[in-house]
Amino acid sequence: MSSVAQLFKNNPVNHDRIIPLDFTNTKTLPESHVWSTPELEPEPMTRPIPVINISSPEKALLRHACEEWGVFHITDHGVPPSLLHNVECQMKRLFSLPMHRKILAVRSPDESTGYGMVRISMFYDKLMWSEGFSIMDFSLRRHATLLWPDDHAEFCNVMEEYQKEMKDLSHRLVRMVMGSLGLTHKELRWLVPNITGSRTNSSQSFLQLNSYPVCPDPGLAMGLAPHTDSSLLTILYQGNIPGLEIQNLQAEKSRWIGVEPMEGGLVVIMGDLSHIISNGRFKSTMHRAVVNKTHHRVSAAYFSGPPKNLQIGPLTADTDHPPLYRRLTWEEYLAAKATHFNKALTLFRC
Repeated sequence: MSSVAQLFKNNPVNHDRIIPLDFTNTKTLPESHVWSTPELEPEPMTRPIPVINISSPEKALLRHACEEWGVFHITDHGVPPSLLHNVECQMKRLFSLPMHRKILAVRSPDESTGYGMVRISMFYDKLMWSEGFSIMDFSLRRHATLLWPDDHAEFCNVMEEYQKEMKDLSHRLVRMVMGSLGLTHKELRWLVPNITGSRTNSSQSFLQLNSYPVCPDPGLAMGLAPHTDSSLLTILYQGNIPGLEIQNLQAEKSRWIGVEPMEGGLVVIMGDLSHIISNGRFKSTMHRAVVNKTHHRVSAAYFSGPPKNLQIGPLTADTDHPPLYRRLTWEEYLAAKATHFNKALTLFRC
């Protein structure tokens, strides 16, 4: 079983919540999707989200973005605009299929890949106005063949190319963000296997495609509920339609800040494992996705993690800054998050 599948296996989830609502035939917001607690409006932007040019990154700016924000835009990332366009087209092609076709590739309770509701649905009483499709290398063509028996090649080719680009980019980013703490390539060889060219202890990653359909009452619905990511970092492509919001914990009340799309840019979100490895210096920022009444929004999130059984822990601890977290594996952390969700980090405090 994959480390990501652990998120399902270890949680007493109601498996009848795996299949999303058929949004195309829903004209009013069902009670099951009405969130009872009013959500605060996003606050006006007083500070722009940091923008990092990763072809020539400023180490101090990058470290500031990781420590103060936990999220930043990246430009000059090297991913061809034509590929991003193709990924968006293929996502819309996938999610525009009728429900009776999409459920042919539905994710079973003991699987981590395929079509279904977003994984964190199991932790909330109300349902979210979204649907998802999870991809790992071994599952892509199997599921695509179920959706398009005779016409799946283009979808697979685009997603395989995108995963390759994301893998290379995520390794570059991990080296950059950890390097901003003063860690050397030698110290990071265990974390980013391709530094040595080794394939024997490969990192774990998966691609999550998200769909947020047009919503009849977006003020009462939730696209993706507040959460942090379990990964080292997440690379998000969100097209040109806004919807991603991050929590501003510095405000008097926990307000939300909209992360506006940037033409040609990608968004990087720091995950829980980077928070642990940096000994609490890097933020693992709470974020969510909201929906709207006029546009169907899609996004592609690439979650990058270390080898699943590799022991990790704080790398920046010293006598003045003792370790805040004990050593653990990503598989162990996912198992804890499957039960304790956003409180999982506290279980590993020293």
